[in-house]
Amino acid sequence: MIELKPISILDKEMMECVNLSVTEEQYNFVAPNSISLAQAYDLNKKFTERGDGSRADPHAVYKDGKMVGFVMIGYAHPDKDDEPYCDEPCYEIWRIFVDIEHQGKGYGKEILRLAMEKVKTKYFGDANWCFATYDPDNATSKRMFATYGFEEEVGRFIDGEAVCKIGI
Repeated sequence: MIELKPISILDKEMMECVNLSVTEEQYNFVAPNSISLAQAYDLNKKFTERGDGSRADPHAVYKDGKMVGFVMIGYAHPDKDDEPYCDEPCYEIWRIFVDIEHQGKGYGKEILRLAMEKVKTKYFGDANWCFATYDPDNATSKRMFATYGFEEEVGRFIDGEAVCKIGI
C-alpha cells in the first residue's frame, strides 16, 4: 500500500527524500526534491508571515514503510499570489517524483490518485480546478495525467511546460 506523509526541510527523513533519484534524462522533467522542499519552505514562510497560511504541501511517498517518491500539492489564489497561476483559486499537482529503483510499478499513477483524493477535500480552500504541468517531451507524464482525466489546455504553457487541468 502506498501512503503520503507530510515532509519538510526540518524533518529527520528530509535527507532520505533529497537522496531519491531519477534517471539523468528525467532530471530534465522534474526538479530535485531538495529544490522542491526549499521552495515549499520559502513559499509557506512567506504566506504564513502575511497571514495567508501555507500554500505548498510536500509529501514523502512510502510503499510498505520504504520511501519511494515525493509529491507536492500547491494552492494558488489570484487575490493573494504575486504571480497568479489562474484567475480563480485553484490547486496544483506541483511535483510527482518516483525514485529510479521504484519506477515502472504504477506508483506514479497511485501517487496522483492519492494526491487528488487530498485535493478533493479542498483542505487549503475552495477551488473548482486542479492544474498540473509537464514537460512537452515527457510522454509518460502526459499519458498519466490524461489517463486520470486531466485535459490539456492546448497552447498554454507556464515556464515552458504544458498545462492540463481537471475539475474538482
